Amino acid sequence: MTLPPTSPSAPPSPAVPPGTPVHTGWGWVTAWIPVTSLVLTIAMMWMMSAAMLDWFRRIAVMVVAQRADPSTLDPSLYSGMIGTVMPFTVASIAFGLLGWGLYALGVVAAHFDYTELGRLGYPRRFHWAWSFLNPVYPIGRAVVVHRQAGAGWATMWLAVGATVASLLLSLIWSFWLVFAALNEFSVLYGTMA
Repeated sequence: MTLPPTSPSAPPSPAVPPGTPVHTGWGWVTAWIPVTSLVLTIAMMWMMSAAMLDWFRRIAVMVVAQRADPSTLDPSLYSGMIGTVMPFTVASIAFGLLGWGLYALGVVAAHFDYTELGRLGYPRRFHWAWSFLNPVYPIGRAVVVHRQAGAGWATMWLAVGATVASLLLSLIWSFWLVFAALNEFSVLYGTMA
């Protein structure tokens, strides 16, 4: 019984000459975008937490007051709600615009990084259009560059670390906010019972 011939191994990835830079300035920009986004997320959470808790508190007071005596609901509670919501809305719009600006910067930086890697002599490059799915570009870029140069993981780990930290922080803050809101309602309902 004869064994079938083995298929030839895949050709090795093309390599760049030793000493070819593995990082470009634009590549670092794409890696720092998630870090900047994390900082903006922390700032937004810090700035909006007090306003959101005040808003929950006012809603709880309105609900308790209406249940106690619907005919004597104080209209000033409604005007106080508008004053509480406005800073929250302005902050949401401002941080949203900053986020879209960072997103656009990431796409432009990925395009310039892709072009720069071509100038450095990398025959294979991770296409810049993957930057529309941030942080896919820094990850794919690092993999492709590493296969050709034997180094270049730093930008990937920076982007992945910031993305994971942002996701975890957002989850923790969301749970805290829900429990803080429930606490506001339970305290007021407890005083009414």
